[in-house]
Amino acid sequence: MQAISDNPARAGWLAWLPVAALGLYTITSYGTWAYGFGVLIEAISIDTGWSTSSLGATFGVAMMLSGLLAFAAGRLLDRFGPLMPFAIHATIASGLLLAAFSVHNEVAFGVLYGIGGGLSGATGFYAMTTVMAARARPDRPDRAIAILTMIGALCSPIYLPLTAWLLTLWHWRTVGRALVVAGVVGAVLAAIATRLTESQAVDLGTPAPSANPFSALAAAIRVPSIRRMLAVYALAGAAASTVWVYQVPIMAGTGLALRTAGVLGGLRGFCQLFGRMGLTAAVERFGSGALLRGAYLTTAIGSTALLASGLGWFGASTNALAGAAVCFAVLGGVGLGASSPLQAIYSRSLFDPADLGLLMGMQGAVLGLAGGAGPFIGALLRDATGGWSATVGAVIVALLIGGVLLRPGYQPPVPGSPLKGPTSSAVTQPP
Repeated sequence: MQAISDNPARAGWLAWLPVAALGLYTITSYGTWAYGFGVLIEAISIDTGWSTSSLGATFGVAMMLSGLLAFAAGRLLDRFGPLMPFAIHATIASGLLLAAFSVHNEVAFGVLYGIGGGLSGATGFYAMTTVMAARARPDRPDRAIAILTMIGALCSPIYLPLTAWLLTLWHWRTVGRALVVAGVVGAVLAAIATRLTESQAVDLGTPAPSANPFSALAAAIRVPSIRRMLAVYALAGAAASTVWVYQVPIMAGTGLALRTAGVLGGLRGFCQLFGRMGLTAAVERFGSGALLRGAYLTTAIGSTALLASGLGWFGASTNALAGAAVCFAVLGGVGLGASSPLQAIYSRSLFDPADLGLLMGMQGAVLGLAGGAGPFIGALLRDATGGWSATVGAVIVALLIGGVLLRPGYQPPVPGSPLKGPTSSAVTQPP
């Protein structure tokens, strides 16, 4: 997608319309197969008898496939623009998810949901939409990413309590189908916004993608700073996806009512907004690496409160349990909220803009594979120990190690520069 002209008559709200539509698309995409599924897990298990680890593996397959397929989605984005990912999301991915909510066989459900969720994640989450947003406003790419992720932060405040409430009215299969339809609507609206603004777009010099995508990937992998970054993102991705999927049952496992846990899960998502406010100015002053390390630490501190609650350190008092959960919701929300845009901004400073979709797809693959492994390991720990404390402890350790490994010392992007801060030679910078 190219940028809206800087003509003052066109530089108002219309210039940001595609970014806003991409934010809505992100909400409906991830809310459909990830956040919503986290609330549905208990209802599915009770109704069908399928184990928590089996359902966790289903989500893990979807997350891993979302990462692996992000390579292809990123290449399609570089070559053909955003309409191709929108179309795949609204047709193939959504069709598979609808089919999953209609089958009664555990294996068939896992296959259909895994592939459908993987396609939804590959075409609809930040690895793709941040690239689309940056290219929509190459004059203000970091601000576009910040705005996009601020809108995307509304995903869990909307989908966690909404899904929990819908479960009190409908069967879980009906709820799942309703979520899929919302995802289709989000993809269609994003496609319409893209088409409406293309006629007023101007080319600000986005370079053509490399002829050989494998050579571009190999060149990026050879850079030590990129390898270190991907290792950190693997740890953080495993921790974050475990929180996303199990936050409601984890809080319910401490003794809170399911509806209360759903509301507090929504609060955690709402607090992501506070992690993204003023982010552009903060990045220009401190650099995204230092801020990202702080985001990981903040999330770890919030998760520690939840761990202490699960271990019974605060007793069985409802007020004490709720207080610990609120601490997790606020700190975890701020930390995870800041980490999503910061990871995109940090990566964009290292990647070649010509292959930004492909290379962000590589990052998405790492996050997807690690994010898929995280909930599966978390479910195994829960089934092995009979509680969620070991799972929360693993989340904390992963975040702390990631924060230690992250090397924040790079120059922040130059305000207003197109597509990325440093020039394309940044892919060869020293570690």
